[in-house]
Amino acid sequence: METDGAQGRFRVAGSSGSSSRTEIRTDHRNTGQQWTLIILVALAVQPQSVFTGGTFELQIRHFQNLHGVLQNGNCCDLQGTGRQGCSLRDQCDTFFKACLKEYQARVAPGGTCTFGVGITSVLGGNTQSLRYQGHDRIGGGGDGGGDGGGDGTTGHIVIPFKYSWPKSFSLVLEALDYDNQTEPGPAGQAGLIERVLLSSMLNPGEQWQTHHHHGRTLSLEYRLRYRCISNYYGPFCNNLCRARDDFFGHFDCDPNGIKVCKDGWSGPECTHALCRQGCHQTHGSCTLPGECTCQYGYQGSLCDQCMTFPGCVNGSCVEPWQCVCDVNWGGLLCDKDLNYCGTHRPCQNEGTCSNTEPDEYQCQCKDGFLGRNCDIVEHACVSSPCANGATCVEDPSGFSCVCADGWTGPTCLEVVRQCDSSPCGRGATCQESAQGFQCLCPPGWTGRTCQLDNNECETGVCVHARTCRNLIGGYLCSCLPGWMGPSCDIRNKSCQGLCLNGGRCENTASGSHCVCPPGFSGWDCLTGPSLCDSAPCQHGGQCLGEEGGSALCSCPTGYTGRFCEVAADLCHPNPCQQGVPCHSTEGGYVCACPDGYYGDECMSLKDPCRGQHCPGANSELAVGGASLYMVSVGVLALALACGCTAFALLLSRLRRRRKKTQAGPQEEGINNQRESVTLIRNLEHSAPPPPALTPGNRTTSPQQRICEEIELTLPPSPAPSHPSPALKPLSHAPKQDISNLEREKLNRFHNSDNQVLEV
Repeated sequence: METDGAQGRFRVAGSSGSSSRTEIRTDHRNTGQQWTLIILVALAVQPQSVFTGGTFELQIRHFQNLHGVLQNGNCCDLQGTGRQGCSLRDQCDTFFKACLKEYQARVAPGGTCTFGVGITSVLGGNTQSLRYQGHDRIGGGGDGGGDGGGDGTTGHIVIPFKYSWPKSFSLVLEALDYDNQTEPGPAGQAGLIERVLLSSMLNPGEQWQTHHHHGRTLSLEYRLRYRCISNYYGPFCNNLCRARDDFFGHFDCDPNGIKVCKDGWSGPECTHALCRQGCHQTHGSCTLPGECTCQYGYQGSLCDQCMTFPGCVNGSCVEPWQCVCDVNWGGLLCDKDLNYCGTHRPCQNEGTCSNTEPDEYQCQCKDGFLGRNCDIVEHACVSSPCANGATCVEDPSGFSCVCADGWTGPTCLEVVRQCDSSPCGRGATCQESAQGFQCLCPPGWTGRTCQLDNNECETGVCVHARTCRNLIGGYLCSCLPGWMGPSCDIRNKSCQGLCLNGGRCENTASGSHCVCPPGFSGWDCLTGPSLCDSAPCQHGGQCLGEEGGSALCSCPTGYTGRFCEVAADLCHPNPCQQGVPCHSTEGGYVCACPDGYYGDECMSLKDPCRGQHCPGANSELAVGGASLYMVSVGVLALALACGCTAFALLLSRLRRRRKKTQAGPQEEGINNQRESVTLIRNLEHSAPPPPALTPGNRTTSPQQRICEEIELTLPPSPAPSHPSPALKPLSHAPKQDISNLEREKLNRFHNSDNQVLEV
């Protein structure tokens, strides 16, 4: 900033390269205003940095020159001993030079480096691997067409770029020997080891793009990236966005360089504060988010209430500084009561009040009362103020009424309401009725005044419950598993908390059920294992259940004990009568009965007349023999009937087979006859023509008729019941000659069914 004191002139300029200048002329009388304006203009101008785009970065990762030679095959410095190669003691002094150009389809090694040049220092000898730490920040500045920055000692080249990044570029990267002594030319001139030509595309970002080069003399690994400088965004790094939070804006920048307003701000430049929600759009405003500053004449947290005229008592406003009086109020400040009688009711003892003017009234008293407010008693009972047969009694304060039954109030005008004494108990509702009152009892109570408890259990209110308990004013149901609700009438779809004896509840699509541990069963796993499940009873004993914590077995005969495990000796004591010996058997006993007795215990006497020699034995045998004879006859008749039936079926089958056998030869003869007739026709058509007449053999005799003998016979077979007339029976009759005319008669043969046979 330059100051010209003689003329009172100030000059404000930006940084080098800026063309914006503002001159302000002023007088010495407005010095304070001048400085304020200067500060505002300086803030608005805000000179920009020379880096208006981004930076192109290159990092050498690794290079290897196995033989330590230049591109032309010469050694970098000294020749090895015996001329067997380059010296390993004096290796190449390798450094790199990067030339950044506009995109070229075929990169020219020479020419101007349009976008800039970057050079590293000597990085090492023939082979070097570089590791980077802390080189991700944007490097130093510089002209886009000049030398790049960066840390050249570690192979990091940074070329500033002040234009919009075109994405496509060409790069010439040369590996050089710093102090070459083998090439012709000035001493110390760099020698070319390898040249890398690259045309590619690169998007701005933090990610590196790695490249590998394997040349004739040098193998190289390097990586590239392009980064926008601070406050520049977009695919070309040409979108300027500088986050700020001051008078000129309150915003941040997204990855594309678009302004994003901070919370509570809006507008293109995020300079408009968002007021408190609900703040009146016209009468309220704010300079900071969340405020609501009212305009002059308005009030309230949302600036939606106008301010009345100062001193307004019973009035309101529609616009600021008004005083619109409420009903029954008047005056400039709405402080005059226009209905004093209605507001204050000053007249007593049923005096009539009249409003005469604002804040004024007049009482017209009834007979017997005096005073401004009719509060002085003269003869109160003269006007008979008590109604409904009440008795009026004068007293120092005026009068009092002694009401008749059923009436109440100062003048006995009100009917006595029996419900006012709250006769109904237990929260019942009282209703006035012609008979007095009626109580509407809540559930669980009954009686005229609802003081008697109702036993709900008698009505079966518990639906699915074990027990029902009557409570005072209610009941309690003990629900069965799976049911819930006050009356146990709601199905519990979940078994959570209901499974007993270690069971677990499992919910499925069809419902829930308890998964019981081994030995337990039932919906809630209540039923435990039974002692009979293990079959404790032996020798076929039957388990009847449990008794005294143990199984109760019903043992079969011959066994005893708790589990029927003891074999009982049924002969002790001896069950046989008459002192007969007893013999134990498996599961029982046998008595050795004496002659004349039988049975398990030898208690039955034998019948001495059992046998063939007893009376009646023959009759029994006769009856038995007759029965056996009848059964034998029936069986024999049945067998005979079956044999006759089988014989008839066999005979019928044989007849059918015989008929089929007889019909076979007849059909065979007809077929032979057909073949014979066919043969006749063939012979007729194939007969040679008669010889031609010659003078030598001419004769007068008639032409001889050609005759052929054909014998039609049937093969030997049984004589058919109806022989065919067309067939000749087998006989020894003389053969007949069939002429050509008669041969035509053989064209039709009739069989027994009068069928035509065509020959």
